[in-house]
Amino acid sequence: MKSSRSGTKPNIAMDSLFWERLHGGATHFPIALVLASAFFDAAAFLRPRLPEAGGLRATGRWLLLLGAAGSLGAVFSGLALSKWVVWGTGTLLRHHLFVWPAFALVVGLAAWRLVIGNRASRRAFAIYLLAMALACALISAAGFFGGEMLLGN
Repeated sequence: MKSSRSGTKPNIAMDSLFWERLHGGATHFPIALVLASAFFDAAAFLRPRLPEAGGLRATGRWLLLLGAAGSLGAVFSGLALSKWVVWGTGTLLRHHLFVWPAFALVVGLAAWRLVIGNRASRRAFAIYLLAMALACALISAAGFFGGEMLLGN
């Protein structure tokens, strides 16, 4: 990136280093929130009679909602970094094969939790937890291949 001292201004929109750093920063927060959400929800499911179970479920719900909202920035910065390539080839393709289903699942689960709140039946919540486990696995695989791209593998 050229400095503004030489008379040319940096073009942030085309600077891949900018998008790489932004994407790296924007992805870790939603990943952590979604994984923590799954943990709190599972703890509430496994110990439903604990006085804290309601608080654990509420915490899981809010963490998922925040993670889904944060994933929008991760997706936008990732698309900008890949120059708006939705699938790609090689490692980018492998990353996207996991990230798109994970993104759709997280947003869908967050929408469900937003509508249902903490009123789901035990059976519905068990199905939700299975979907969350799948989302966490997809997110982890997407993160792995994202890291592989950074390492040039």
